[in-house]
Amino acid sequence: MMKQLRYIFYSLAITLGAWSCSGDFLEKKPLDKLSDAAVWNDLSLIETFVNDIYNNLPSGFDRGWYMLASGTDDAENSYAWPASQAFNRGDYYPSNYPLSGTWSNAYAAIRKTNIFLERIDEVEGNEEWKKRLTGEVKFLRAFYYFELTKFYGGVPLITKSLTLDDDLSISRNTYEECLTFIISELDEAAELLPEAYGTADLGRATKGAALGIKGRALLYAEKWDESAAASKAVIDLGVYSLFEDYEGIFHAENDNNAEVVFDKQFQEPDYGHWGQLFNLPKNHPGGRGWGGTNPTQELVDMYEMTDGNLYQDSPLYDPAKPYENRDPRFYASVFYDGVMFGGAPVQSRVGGTSGIGSHGDATKTGYYMRKFMEEERAGDAESVAAGNNWIIMRYAEILLNYAEAKNESEGAVSDVYEAVNLVRARVNMPPLPGGLSKEEMREKIRHERRIELAFEEHRFWDVRRWKIAENVLNGKIHGVRIGPNGELSGQDANGKPYGRIEVESRNFDPSKHYLFPIPQSEIEKNSNMEQNPGW
Repeated sequence: MMKQLRYIFYSLAITLGAWSCSGDFLEKKPLDKLSDAAVWNDLSLIETFVNDIYNNLPSGFDRGWYMLASGTDDAENSYAWPASQAFNRGDYYPSNYPLSGTWSNAYAAIRKTNIFLERIDEVEGNEEWKKRLTGEVKFLRAFYYFELTKFYGGVPLITKSLTLDDDLSISRNTYEECLTFIISELDEAAELLPEAYGTADLGRATKGAALGIKGRALLYAEKWDESAAASKAVIDLGVYSLFEDYEGIFHAENDNNAEVVFDKQFQEPDYGHWGQLFNLPKNHPGGRGWGGTNPTQELVDMYEMTDGNLYQDSPLYDPAKPYENRDPRFYASVFYDGVMFGGAPVQSRVGGTSGIGSHGDATKTGYYMRKFMEEERAGDAESVAAGNNWIIMRYAEILLNYAEAKNESEGAVSDVYEAVNLVRARVNMPPLPGGLSKEEMREKIRHERRIELAFEEHRFWDVRRWKIAENVLNGKIHGVRIGPNGELSGQDANGKPYGRIEVESRNFDPSKHYLFPIPQSEIEKNSNMEQNPGW
């Protein structure tokens, strides 16, 4: 029912009670739509109004022609033209930076939350229903403000629906003020929301989602004790568990499984996404796509061998067979040369159907992203939008958030080991070695996040909040060029090498790239809007 309500009434609800905008906080209400009075006297339309706020949720499947991983050391985009390449070059500006729509999208959603909270008390109806919807809307308002702070730091806190009669020259609040507001909203939401819903309302915010996003927001702010407590509260609910099939977590047949804490719901054919089309291997006979997200050799090298060691430290590693005996998450996340998919081997070697140089959109690194790709529907990827949900938060992240915060607060205590080892045990990887120092455990947790959460948008933010982006997002990234007969060394007749190759040189300026520029359009129409440093 949640999906049906959200999309059946989408074209109607997107304009209700709002003023349409062009990057402004305001949205103009068209005259040919229902009046405010009609909306706020109809319980089903009020719920539809809330459903529309969910529609603004960001998704890694529809941030344009790329995924955020392509703007990190985990991946490269096979297309030369997407905006993600501007992140890698570092040549973007307030007038053209890749995700400038984040600002207007978030504030459009926030305005709708403000309208709802101003009007809901005048609605006559079931008090429990009103309480639940209020909790959802407070959660969503906090979520969108958290999204804004990740990009920009402190932003204007707007908690009422502005009109043209209001002074729109609004100054930015500090990051700490925003964080305090976000946590307060999430605390209130957690008190109002249920722990779970029936099948008719899947996709709505829950108590666990509110506590989980609280834990994440506090983790990003390095409020270690408070973050650990919020994540532990989610664990103690006993509602969530690790789904037994790591690869299957992300497939439509397993949507809303017990690991999912919060997601953006899709439903084909009514409301799908093009994640499958954009990312399947180019020209692969078992399911053609556009190439999309190409894992780097840097990421591939981080997948441990099954003995728990990196390849260079493991007796299991055979340089002639570099993809054997790897962490099972590697096979669920990365397409490499020769792996079967859709009844055919992926040919990413030189001369292969999906190989480097075979097409302008073919892989640049010798790899393609497998995570999220559904084999059972690969053949129609060019004609049908996919319907698997985008998972915004899952239980494995909760465990890793808890482990990181607890380790930073208390060191490598038993609770830290237990949380990380639960994640590793799901894929039959050996537990972490005992006796780790706080610093050693920190590196283990960071490594585990990179592998477990690969391509789920976490690395993009993790390297920034850890302040290591200037180290890992500068310099060369690499791939592999495999010869037509499987050669991993030597060179072709033109002198081009086989084996590890340089793909691109990246540029990250720590003086300005840790925060993104406020869109130039916002600076120009608000004299009190202060730009971020360096922009």
